[in-house]
Amino acid sequence: MNMNPEIREEDLHAYIDGELDAVERARIEGIVEGNAWLRDRVARYRADKTRLVAVYGNGMGEPLPREWIERIEAATMRRRWSAQGLGIAAMAASFVLLFVGLFTWHSFVQPAAGDIVADALAARAGMPAPESVVPAEAKALAREARVMTAVLDARVKAPDLSRMHYRLIDINVYSGPKRAFELRYASPDGQIFTLYLRRSSGQPRFEQFKQDGLRVCIWQDDVVGMVMAGTMSVAEMQRLAALAYTGVTL
Repeated sequence: MNMNPEIREEDLHAYIDGELDAVERARIEGIVEGNAWLRDRVARYRADKTRLVAVYGNGMGEPLPREWIERIEAATMRRRWSAQGLGIAAMAASFVLLFVGLFTWHSFVQPAAGDIVADALAARAGMPAPESVVPAEAKALAREARVMTAVLDARVKAPDLSRMHYRLIDINVYSGPKRAFELRYASPDGQIFTLYLRRSSGQPRFEQFKQDGLRVCIWQDDVVGMVMAGTMSVAEMQRLAALAYTGVTL
């Protein structure tokens, strides 16, 4: 939430990215300089941007590598995934997200009981406690990947988020209200990022909102539903969501 009504969130990002004309830049700069909260927010956004450039280089504006184009073209020739992974349309959408950085925003509305978002946030809060916890050990994770594949009816595994400096801590397993898996990751400074997986309701969803400082992203196709949550900027959530979605398939 922007604490200053004179500046929209998109104006703040345009200021950071150097996309404003001289007059508008001077106006935004004057407001930011006089507001400690905005100064801190700008500093955080710039730190995120620097971190993302360090991870991904300067290729955000470049065309997709030919190898990726060939993989996408080859995938479109195959039968659409039903029980073996996430669809090619979703994969293509992930690349669009990664390189263009577009999110669908919605005002936060308290999800109904049984909704994947409500269950994911409850799991993150420890309510209810997981049925079991799988440690982040190679053999245990390999076994759990087979379990997740059977439960979700899609070939999945715990994605590697080390490019964004997040390491897997463990996997919380739930039998109710629906069979689900919460993958918990930690950053070097102790920030927790959770990835909640369960069978999709069949309704594709892609949206993001912020609640009490927690950024939440829902990415669901007709096979698997994913809810990602963490305390971070929009930009960092974009990159983590793309890495998680493309990295979760075997």
